[in-house]
Amino acid sequence: MRLLSQVNLNSLKIVESAARHGNFTRAGEEQFITASAVSQRVKSLEDQLRFKIFQRGGNAVSLTPEGETYVSRVREALERIVAASMEATGQSQEHVLKISVLPTFAARWLFPRLPLFQQQHPDIVMRVSTSYATHEFTTSDFDLEIRYGDGHFNGLPSDLLFREDLTPVCSRKLFHEVLGDRPLSKVTPDDLRYFTLLHSDTCTQNWQSWLGFAGASFVLSETKSIYFDSCMMSYEAANAGMGFAVANRAYMASDIRAEKLVAPFAVHHPNTAGWYFVSHKSLAARKMLLFKQWVMAEAAMTQRQLDNEVAGLALEAV
Repeated sequence: MRLLSQVNLNSLKIVESAARHGNFTRAGEEQFITASAVSQRVKSLEDQLRFKIFQRGGNAVSLTPEGETYVSRVREALERIVAASMEATGQSQEHVLKISVLPTFAARWLFPRLPLFQQQHPDIVMRVSTSYATHEFTTSDFDLEIRYGDGHFNGLPSDLLFREDLTPVCSRKLFHEVLGDRPLSKVTPDDLRYFTLLHSDTCTQNWQSWLGFAGASFVLSETKSIYFDSCMMSYEAANAGMGFAVANRAYMASDIRAEKLVAPFAVHHPNTAGWYFVSHKSLAARKMLLFKQWVMAEAAMTQRQLDNEVAGLALEAV
């Protein structure tokens, strides 16, 4: 057993994340590592401590009694470290904006744009947490959240950023390997039967929903499938040329414009659900008001671009 003085700080962060989510996959997405890497880090720390932190059970994990006590103290210690660092650098809470965001939304939409906000408002210090959990604002430390749903979040004020708009995507290379030089306008949903479909355990109904809307439900029973434990992984698999993933158009737009991915179908399948700006605190706080104004403007720009692209696809299909 290694000395406890050699406990890795990143391992403590990973354990805290796994405890908060009750799931190694979601902890991995938050820390940008695989679920397997989370499991290995946890196992290594448990070997050092000589007790089990988690009880494993399928995809879910729960804290043991020893683990609950340990994680509680780890969480307090991590918060003290952050507070000490902020104090040492002269940062006050007044200029710290604490937000919670869904992991895929963060990686595929928010993070590529966030440097613009930082450039415009360098005095605001961002603390971003990625989580699938909807936090109880009365007890959480977050200023705001960006959540997926129908706009009803326990009575909290919410503002729609943009609605979900599903579309199948695959790598340009794979598309041409399977269908040759066929024009995109000549491709129909029926042609998906020639490809592998990439599914996600966190978005289980997306393929069924899109294929049903497109009138091609039979494809599900006539093609191969590969299953991933998150939407993020299915999107990366599509980029890698493993098959077609069905994705929110806003998440994949930059890859489509860069011609890394192909979105050949003019079938427009908007969802009634979408992504919302949610907060319980007064937006009179300058940091929150500025972030809301910025993120709403970015979302409106995204929606306009998507609407124009969908209109263009519809014209091509005529």
